[in-house]
Amino acid sequence: MKTISSDIVIDSIFKKKAQDNLESYYQFKELFEEVKIDNTYEEQVLISIIIPVYNEEKTIKFILEKLPKNNKIEVIVIDDNSNDNSLKEIKKAKFKSQLKIIKHSRNRGYGGALLSGIKKTKGKIIVTMDSDGQHRPEDLSNLISPILNQEADIVIGSRYKGSYDYKLPISTRLGEACLEKLIQIFFNRKISNNQSGFRAFNRKTLDLFENIKYLGYAFATEIILKASLNGFRIKEIPIKILKREYGVSKIILSKLFLSIISCLFIYFLKKIKKIFSKTV
Repeated sequence: MKTISSDIVIDSIFKKKAQDNLESYYQFKELFEEVKIDNTYEEQVLISIIIPVYNEEKTIKFILEKLPKNNKIEVIVIDDNSNDNSLKEIKKAKFKSQLKIIKHSRNRGYGGALLSGIKKTKGKIIVTMDSDGQHRPEDLSNLISPILNQEADIVIGSRYKGSYDYKLPISTRLGEACLEKLIQIFFNRKISNNQSGFRAFNRKTLDLFENIKYLGYAFATEIILKASLNGFRIKEIPIKILKREYGVSKIILSKLFLSIISCLFIYFLKKIKKIFSKTV
């Protein structure tokens, strides 16, 4: 029986890894050029990508394998106590050894999962990304550029400024349009896609994630309101949202709307209190 030298096997593995990294480089060339701009971090992590997962066994492995591979980019995946095979699929990913995996023993909600990941980040820029396959890794470069260029502290990817490959329910569009107007009236911020999960944060905004009141999907709105009260610069950029191929949205619109309205009320009171304390 013919045996294969272990040296040949190891060499083959390293060649395959080099080929994968080369393919990743050409796919994300623009992003890697952006990464090279920041020489202050040298070999340290520049970008932390956080992906919360809850019952996304059909998409998560594909997403993880599509992400850029670079020693200045870390990927943190949070399995929020999925009851399908999401965790198994995460562990099957081609680049599993390059991932940080967090497993929740109980479901903590969308915001709770993100907070677990944020606590483990090392990057100068923190990116949040959904696990349902609708966000494109190719948009990462445009998402982080305003932070690298010191134009913004928080960047939100907006389907309304960009495009989306599916029919958006009228209730969703009307709800976001209503919230856009309320946030503009009471907080002087015009955010068209306030529930977008594709965002980038400068590390100096980390204090925003302390004492969060809403751990569900209203988390996304709370961060905007909290950032507004603290004077952080928020910018929306156009992204393309893909059609969801598997599963359905886990958002219950009526519950989300009530949570966001209560969030708006609480933070408006905080704003009034802040203004009053300055005048006294």
